Amino acid sequence: MTMGQRLAILGALAFIALLAQTLLAQGTAGAGALLANPWGQITLADFYLGVLVFALIIFHFEPSPLGAGVWVLALACLGNPVAVLWLVLRGQRLFPPKA
Repeated sequence: MTMGQRLAILGALAFIALLAQTLLAQGTAGAGALLANPWGQITLADFYLGVLVFALIIFHFEPSPLGAGVWVLALACLGNPVAVLWLVLRGQRLFPPKA
């Protein structure tokens, strides 16, 4: 595993920990305020556009449609850390090292 892959996984795990801490401390109580704010709406739209684009990439490269569906569901629920994990796991196949 390369240093870049290790750093990517560390960043993804740190984000998951922050997400878990926020959910445990606040729950989803702030979601209404987020959606009431135009910047919150734009941020959410940006997130789901990214999910849609990355979902298309996953469905294109994942050999199993069921496996792709599981990855996309996790991506929609947990966000970019799932994309990082998918790239780390599939990166060698998608981007083979140059000889």
